[in-house]
This record gives sequence, structure tokens and C-alpha cells, in this order.
Amino acid sequence: MSKDPVKETRVSYSATVERAAEDVTVAEMTARELKMLIQNALTEALQEIFGDPDADLELRPEFEERLHQAVAYVTAGGRLLSMQELTSQLEDASGV
Repeated sequence: MSKDPVKETRVSYSATVERAAEDVTVAEMTARELKMLIQNALTEALQEIFGDPDADLELRPEFEERLHQAVAYVTAGGRLLSMQELTSQLEDASGV
């Protein structure tokens, strides 16, 4: 197996698209090629239907400022909590 699974998938995907463009019948495709073709078609259809719900939206200035503060905090050596750590701290604080 390749050391770079992303590259391997891209190569395999390209080969699948090329085979599909050659009017290959489903019977001539491998199971992997068929699966990739279906996944691609489904992804394209969902993107057309749903698109990007956040497209053309702007961040509120207060939120943007908080993002800048968070980045500055981490850059200065601050540490963010994992979800597990945060949950644990909240449970301890509430006595649960």
C-alpha cells in the first residue's frame, strides 16, 4: 500500500473518472471504481443542493475580536482545553 493514502485516492479517483468518461459499463468497473463514482456523484449533488450555508456571511466585529484574542493567547504560549478537559472541569465545578 502507498505511504500517501491521499495521493493514492486521487490517482484512483482520476482513473475512475477517466474510465467513466470512456463510456465504460458498470459491469466493466471494479467495485472500488463504482463506489468512488457513486461517492463523487453524491458529493456533487449534495454540494449543488446545500451549497455553503455560510457563504457571503460576515462575522460580527465582537466575534472577530474574540478570535484575534484567542489566536494571540495561544501564540503567547496559552493552552486551550480539550473537550474532555473542559467537560471534566464543568462537572467538577457543578458537583456532578
